[in-house]
Amino acid sequence: MMQTHMDYIRTLVDSGGPKPDQYDDLNQWFQLIGEKSRTKAITQDQLTEMWSAFGDAFSTNTMQGFVVNKPHGYAGDFEIIDKIYTKWLSPTKHLENWDRFFHWQKASIAVRNRKAYFKSLLSEVDNSEVENPLILNVGSGPCRDIFEYQEEEPSTKIKFECIDMDSRAIEYSKTILSGENVEHFCLNAFKFRPNKEYDLVWSAGLFDYLDDKQFVFLLRSLLDSVATGGELVVGNFSEKNPSRDYMEFGGWFLHHRTEEKLTQLAQKADGDNYVITIDREPSGVNLFLRITKP
Repeated sequence: MMQTHMDYIRTLVDSGGPKPDQYDDLNQWFQLIGEKSRTKAITQDQLTEMWSAFGDAFSTNTMQGFVVNKPHGYAGDFEIIDKIYTKWLSPTKHLENWDRFFHWQKASIAVRNRKAYFKSLLSEVDNSEVENPLILNVGSGPCRDIFEYQEEEPSTKIKFECIDMDSRAIEYSKTILSGENVEHFCLNAFKFRPNKEYDLVWSAGLFDYLDDKQFVFLLRSLLDSVATGGELVVGNFSEKNPSRDYMEFGGWFLHHRTEEKLTQLAQKADGDNYVITIDREPSGVNLFLRITKP
């Protein structure tokens, strides 16, 4: 069985990576491996052994290899997110097809849609009656979304405060942003103690990595910093994520949740005193919990 799986991957590697007409079959293969892994028909050691069949297609010169190797020490780091935003392709020509497959994934599309969704929220704030809007970006990562919004709306009146616990993410974002109207804080979100109120508190992907207890704790803490009429909006991957097995094959694990689960967690965080709604981006893979302070 293992040899069959290894031969399948090596055939793709030898042919220069998957072509578009092979994407569905390859995705089904990852789903099969995911199912066998969950039922213990394949051990973790066997799973890791399969990685060797990919060769340099699992090096940091590819998107999927970057996920596997975690050069910054954790999954979903600022650099991989920015590479998803920009649809980065490997400078090594024979590896490009693997990156094209990665960007074809519904999860990658959802991340790019998440960026567009945040920019639409910013537009809502900009067009509101708030005179000097202040926005808090929690787990801010590369800040590509803020950069694009400022480029598209040069007259924006929004000021941003961004917190991220990775100093490398902050330094990276500073190379993208001009720095105007953006202030950065290197800080663990759980240790953040705001001394002001924000018109929008946004967290794109941090909550994907939190268990339910951590989720409720941080949500409750951030709600205290929302101004009257303002919102707290957090993204979370839906359980309907067809890329999940591909991600987990490479060691990228998230807490996937349903709309009902997000609502329940919001209510546990004293959300009954707020207006709770759920949005989704066009692919339906990424959900957004919106909590408005009346």
